[in-house]
Amino acid sequence: MAGNVIDDIRSDLDRFDARPFGQTDSLALSQLAYARMPDNVPRLDGSGDAHALATVPLRDLLRAECYDDMFGSIWSPSLNVDLLRAMCESPRWRDLRVGGYVSEFDPSQTKQFSACVFDVGDGSLYVAFRGTDATIVGWKEDFMMAFRRPISSQVAAADYLIRIASLWHGPIRVGGHSKGGNLAVYAAASVDESIRERIVWAYSHDGPGFDEEFLASAGYLDIAAKVDKSVPSSSIIGMLFEPRERMADGYTVVDSDGVGIMQHFALNWHVEHGRFAASEGLSASARYAARTLNEWMARYDDDRRRVFIENLFRVIESAGCDTFGALTSHWTQSLPAMLAAARDIDADDRKVMTTVIAGLASAAAASVVAS
Repeated sequence: MAGNVIDDIRSDLDRFDARPFGQTDSLALSQLAYARMPDNVPRLDGSGDAHALATVPLRDLLRAECYDDMFGSIWSPSLNVDLLRAMCESPRWRDLRVGGYVSEFDPSQTKQFSACVFDVGDGSLYVAFRGTDATIVGWKEDFMMAFRRPISSQVAAADYLIRIASLWHGPIRVGGHSKGGNLAVYAAASVDESIRERIVWAYSHDGPGFDEEFLASAGYLDIAAKVDKSVPSSSIIGMLFEPRERMADGYTVVDSDGVGIMQHFALNWHVEHGRFAASEGLSASARYAARTLNEWMARYDDDRRRVFIENLFRVIESAGCDTFGALTSHWTQSLPAMLAAARDIDADDRKVMTTVIAGLASAAAASVVAS
């Protein structure tokens, strides 16, 4: 029976000369990108040698005193520590190096952005964009994709890739999980042609989609054949903002141990012998949820969507919590405040908001269980 990517790393010891870089390697690096990198990981802050990309061995992150800061605020800290240890022990990964770290959080701009690079050791560089964290600001930025492009993190992702490409002159892979996958594809499509030519693949692991205008842009069409999207069978996040009835056409649909929203968690995905354990396709519930949400958005213009999302997060923020985990933990105090804030909102919108808030809160509760 297939395990997760950690199990596979521990059992499959092939080096890159025996098994080239693939989808599951990207998933492992995308998950590592969720870490809040410790101070010994070089930052990309404009200081130092402008012609060099500083990195350190991945094993330099093996410091128990840093684990809480690195993984304490993401889903299942213990599994993330296991992933780090497994990669450092593996002959495939033990020469991996990490650097170029950036982390930007600005509530005033509704911005939650982080990225780093991994020198894989096979002559290529992997540019990893962090997915959405547990902060309400992070989720608000995701929902802003419904009426604004680019959002702050998409601009930051393209700028980051341009900077990295000026420091690294070999082949480049880009990728990420959740919002990180969206940022990877957006950045790859937005940079100059000279950089796009060096991009080998752009991986999106259950990342939200794009509108028709972006999918028809010259930059996206230029890299479309290099986009590799994978989703779990009950994908919700990865089906957001997909304007066409593709419903997993051209995607890799992966088996997962997760239930409901927890299928989104990458360390629940099934991996065997360096490959995803493929599912038969998207579940009927995932197709229905995606079709319902995307058809609802299609009925309204950008301004109407903006008003809805601003009202949605005005209600959420009325609880006075910074994260959905805190909102869930203090639900008896949060709920009355949110109900009061929602009184003047249209009844139909209020019904949709209730569904969205319940889903986000349940995801936060599930993440506590997973940890």
